[in-house]
Amino acid sequence: MARIRAVFSSLLLAFVMAGFSGCASAPEVYKRDAAELYNSGMQAYLGGRLEEADKSFRTLLEDHPMSQYSVEAELLLGDVSYAMENYEDAGAYYANFIALRPAHARASYALFQKGMSHMKEVLSLDRDQTSTRKALFAFEDLLAAYPDSPYAERSSEFIAFLRGRLAEREFYIASFYFKKKNYKGSLGRLRDILAEYPDAGITDKALFYIGESYLKLGEKGLAEDAFSTLLKNYPESPYAVDAKNRMSAG
Repeated sequence: MARIRAVFSSLLLAFVMAGFSGCASAPEVYKRDAAELYNSGMQAYLGGRLEEADKSFRTLLEDHPMSQYSVEAELLLGDVSYAMENYEDAGAYYANFIALRPAHARASYALFQKGMSHMKEVLSLDRDQTSTRKALFAFEDLLAAYPDSPYAERSSEFIAFLRGRLAEREFYIASFYFKKKNYKGSLGRLRDILAEYPDAGITDKALFYIGESYLKLGEKGLAEDAFSTLLKNYPESPYAVDAKNRMSAG
């Protein structure tokens, strides 16, 4: 028994000493401080080393979430993603920044950049226009929340462009229906243009095809109403002559 105790004690001592030895030899994990990470991230960003910048700012947020540099790093992650053409990620970073800090001095910038991130993903008229709508909503939100922002004027310009694009998308679908002789379907889309996008610059074109659709459906009175409205409000329209001819033909 005494021998067993002696062996056990020897093994226990060896185990303890090995543990201390292991602890002494384990490398110490060095964490860079927030200022160092921020400065290295900025240098990388300005130098075009975007992946390096992304890593530095992410590490800063993970290791020093409460530092004075963390707020700027959050916004810079959006800028880095935007520069890397990762527009979906960029839009998410900007949206998160706005949600958490709507009163921040750079909130309007973040909202503008959110809109620009969606703008970069706008597709051709024959494709889905979800990104077009998201961009439009972002710029409209900017004007509503920050009307005196330095980004307000450009946001207004983008709003006009995006509304025009959505109107043209509706006309694209209306034209498809018209060509397929689905005149009721065409009328539905054309009426939507008049109701939702009266300022998009294609009201005269919509009115003309409303008249044409009604003619195809045998509704001459309604067709004449559409042509008459076109001629009254848009006498210089390139569709005016054809509208007048349709009315003259009875």
